[in-house]
Amino acid sequence: MANRILMGNRSTGGYGLYVSRLTSNVLDCANDKLMFNTNSGESGSSFFSAGHFQVVPNAGGTGGTAPTVVSSTTISANSTGTASYQNYAGTKVLMWGISAPVGTAGTYAYSSIGSTSATLANTNASSRTITNVSFNFLSTSALF
Repeated sequence: MANRILMGNRSTGGYGLYVSRLTSNVLDCANDKLMFNTNSGESGSSFFSAGHFQVVPNAGGTGGTAPTVVSSTTISANSTGTASYQNYAGTKVLMWGISAPVGTAGTYAYSSIGSTSATLANTNASSRTITNVSFNFLSTSALF
């Protein structure tokens, strides 16, 4: 069975969310075999394009600076931190994060999601680093 969904770094396309067609492997198929992807293929001096299905950059994306769409937030044990992104998002943002396993039980969660940042809480007894990606939230009018 083919790998169909990838949220992360694709060797040809960079970080994002990718979904391939039924018989195509999302890891290495041609772009025309993707049913959905968040890479809008910017080039030149304007690297950001707004709209649905777009990753919200946390830095860059204007002038000659390519966007940075992945950030890392280190949070002390039983503390909160801030995951920041640029104010290109719509009124709602989907936050996604991943963290390496830690030795003790506990979770992390996003809250207070605003136009440029979200609060990130670590309920673990150990410090942890969380890699964050932010997406414009899909509205029902974007679906067909």
